[in-house]
Amino acid sequence: MLRALTIAAMLALAGCASAVYDSLERRGVDAKTVLTGRTQEARDDALAAAARIETAAGALSAVRGLEGPALARQIDAARAGAQDAALAAQDLRLSTDTVGASGARYFAEWEEEIGLYQTQAEQDGAAAKLKTQADAHRKLGAALSAASLRLSPALTILNDEIAVLRKNPTSGVVVASRAARIDAAGAAAAEAAAALRSAGAEADRFLAAL
Repeated sequence: MLRALTIAAMLALAGCASAVYDSLERRGVDAKTVLTGRTQEARDDALAAAARIETAAGALSAVRGLEGPALARQIDAARAGAQDAALAAQDLRLSTDTVGASGARYFAEWEEEIGLYQTQAEQDGAAAKLKTQADAHRKLGAALSAASLRLSPALTILNDEIAVLRKNPTSGVVVASRAARIDAAGAAAAEAAAALRSAGAEADRFLAAL
């Protein structure tokens, strides 16, 4: 019953990602290969998002002590960095969905195949391995979701602060008055990056279990 509920929950994540999986399946790509590839992509997207949010926060922090045209250029750099981070966040959301979809298919197939083993010992061994993999997959999904929950507000804080500075893009006085908010943006970005790297580590653990 528990395994059935787990599969049902993962299938709810499928969305358009299932169409991608179906296309690969029709070309003869097996479920494990698809899931491995999708997990690697999610890991890479999480690590890329971590790097980009840190770069954006660093660019924002670098406005300190600047004024005039140099300040305006640095604000533009921070804005570009935040845009890159937003694109990375979108990539991560998509790859998270595909990990859910491909995982649901993989586990559903293995649930069916366990019954084909000839002995109870073989069935029990396969079921135990599948449970270990399912637990690792669940932890990966939770880590990816937690990272996205950290990333979204961090991007909001960054973008809000950049928007304020762009209203007076050459004023060092305004920058000085916003020091606390710039610090808050940096702290939020650091927390998001840590969560994203933790998700990347969970992806590696799942791949090892797979």
